[in-house]
Amino acid sequence: MIRALAWFVAALCVGLPVLAVGADLVNPALPPAGSSQDFRDGYADGCLTGFQDARREGYEQAGRKDAARYLRDAEYKAGFDRAYRACYEEEMRNPKMTGDTAM
Repeated sequence: MIRALAWFVAALCVGLPVLAVGADLVNPALPPAGSSQDFRDGYADGCLTGFQDARREGYEQAGRKDAARYLRDAEYKAGFDRAYRACYEEEMRNPKMTGDTAM
């Protein structure tokens, strides 16, 4: 019993840091591989807008959305919506602080 508990604790000590490092490797600003050009265009615009709305430093005026294209192009809309959500949530979870705001 004690031996099994020791193995469990050892696995946690090794496994959790590896999982934490792996989680940081995902970059929400990059669209999924194999995406169409329209999706990638929407993704780029959506991520910039998500960072702006989450108030990421340096992105105060970065947001952009092609409103007409958003309404008529389903791929652009899908990319925009997916990236907006991913980048907004990333900034809210892990705020990037630079300049005078860093400690």
